[in-house]
Amino acid sequence: MYPTILLKEDPESNRFEVTLLKPWWPKFIVKPRLRLGRPRFGMPSRPPDIVVFGIMFLGVLFVLGGNIYTLVKTPPSIAGGSNNQPILVAPGTNQQLGMEGIVASVVVLMGTVGLGLIYYASKYVFNPGYATRLLVLGSILAGLAFLIFAYLYGVKTGQF
Repeated sequence: MYPTILLKEDPESNRFEVTLLKPWWPKFIVKPRLRLGRPRFGMPSRPPDIVVFGIMFLGVLFVLGGNIYTLVKTPPSIAGGSNNQPILVAPGTNQQLGMEGIVASVVVLMGTVGLGLIYYASKYVFNPGYATRLLVLGSILAGLAFLIFAYLYGVKTGQF
């Protein structure tokens, strides 16, 4: 069934108006005259700098902790002693256990946070009490990280 064409003449302008009629379409339902804008798809917004820095920092910690060696090495790097107690630090500098990599990553993080606090303390020149607390806490964290690395190196080389 084809739509019916209705011609109306406007007596003032002598023009004809063409209207398509659909016999099955009720007159009280009107087609809305609405123009929708085209959706725009652009690049997503840039993540905050702190998020990018955090992801890169965790990647550097993963590499500095020696965790790539732990993942690549086969068999899995879990060791046990003669009396079935776990060995946390492998003797010798040419091997590493999984726990050593995790501990090294945490100690590097602790030392970096300590050095960051020492730097951050320099921003509070006019608040000496807060700056002193940051400086002391940063020094403790950085010094403790150094001592832990020295102890772990001593255990690996057989000095302890």
